[in-house]
Amino acid sequence: MKKLINVRNSVIIILCITIICMAIGFIVISVDYTKKTKENFSYSVIFTKIKKLSSVKGSTSEPKGTVSINEDQAEIEMNITMNSPHDELSYIATIENEGTVPIEIVDIMESPDYKLASFKKLITPVTVTLSDVKGKVIEPGETIDVKIIFYYNGTSSGIKTFDYKIGLITKTK
Repeated sequence: MKKLINVRNSVIIILCITIICMAIGFIVISVDYTKKTKENFSYSVIFTKIKKLSSVKGSTSEPKGTVSINEDQAEIEMNITMNSPHDELSYIATIENEGTVPIEIVDIMESPDYKLASFKKLITPVTVTLSDVKGKVIEPGETIDVKIIFYYNGTSSGIKTFDYKIGLITKTK
């Protein structure tokens, strides 16, 4: 009988210790959760500037581009005029993480997407190339550059004027 009481007391002691450990764990988790909910998280990824990097003339007329960052700084709008074969325009756009959390660039959204056959024929023989920034992580306050190159291929001449926009698809890391 005494042995049965000792076993029962041991089980009660183990259960009490378990409850105390669970209570301490809950307190630690709730304090950590409270700290995280009180922090001020912000998510802001913008284009801060765009500048012409270079311009190469294929003949006597220089290619031209009008570029601007839209009002909410989420998109770059361009109007490009290429005059003859071997014209080239290149720009560099700066992306900044103004938020408080790291972000990952999922993709650069192009409009229209001149890589698709239905749109490519609108600007042929001009090609548009972007530097690869997919998967890059930008910490708060950091910047990253995207290079945009327009090149007039081929031998047939003729003025090509077209509009082009790029925007960002991002997520928190």
